[in-house]
Amino acid sequence: MKKLVLAIVFVSFASAMLVSAQVMAASSKPAAPANLSAQYAEWAGSKANADSLVNGLRNGESITLVTVSENNKRTLAGFTAQTRMSPEEVAAALRESKRTLASLGIRKPSADQIQVALIGGELTLPNGSTKLISGPVSLRFEPEVIGTVAPAPVQTATVTPVGSPSALR
Repeated sequence: MKKLVLAIVFVSFASAMLVSAQVMAASSKPAAPANLSAQYAEWAGSKANADSLVNGLRNGESITLVTVSENNKRTLAGFTAQTRMSPEEVAAALRESKRTLASLGIRKPSADQIQVALIGGELTLPNGSTKLISGPVSLRFEPEVIGTVAPAPVQTATVTPVGSPSALR
């Protein structure tokens, strides 16, 4: 009888551990790009912007953002991530950028504010002042090479986003 009780306890314990492991594995899976895009569509200003952010960061491709403010002013911004990012890195970069802007009172950012939050630069705050911030994403600058077949080396550069106050001076 003792052996039967011990066997039942062991099987119950093993089953509980198996179920717990499966639940933990399922909850730690990275967010699918479509889910991540949907999660940030409102913050990014549109589904197209969120798709561009997620896919561009994920694949190291160009990212183009277009937002329309309440007074129908359009803002355009673009950049290219230095390297491909994992789904976890993309999620972390977007989460950190959203949190940075929210901490500065920006809950519905323009395209250039999203760009600065991701790559760093001079950010215009709601009160009109500016603040220099660093972003979680690095940039890639590929100089044009003329008269050679060898690929140009990848170089990094500090970029001031288009439309920022320093670009207008």
